[in-house]
Amino acid sequence: MLIELVTRRYPGMRFWLFQRVTAVYMAAYTPVLLLYFCIVKPVGYDAWIAFNSPWWWRVLTFLFFFSLCLHAWIGVRDVFRDYVPNQIIRDYLQAFVEVVLLACLTWSIYIFWSL
Repeated sequence: MLIELVTRRYPGMRFWLFQRVTAVYMAAYTPVLLLYFCIVKPVGYDAWIAFNSPWWWRVLTFLFFFSLCLHAWIGVRDVFRDYVPNQIIRDYLQAFVEVVLLACLTWSIYIFWSL
């Protein structure tokens, strides 16, 4: 049944499912971040570097930002499809949002992996 829902028969279901999965990941990451933050308690630049230095934490944080960008892309895409009737303006707006989200994701990769 799930495979049938995410195939060509229901094309919007795949995006809906992606958005829900990214929301669940972000909702699970936030308490882990707060717990990790309460345990380590970084104060100062060196402590923040040590806080973000484990490879597993960098991977989890990258997945968070990837999920955030994917979640935002799907949400903005749906809003544009619902409220911008002109196809040309919608395409330009969507391209602008995609460039901004890609730049934010690239910037987050640069920040967390250049520590």
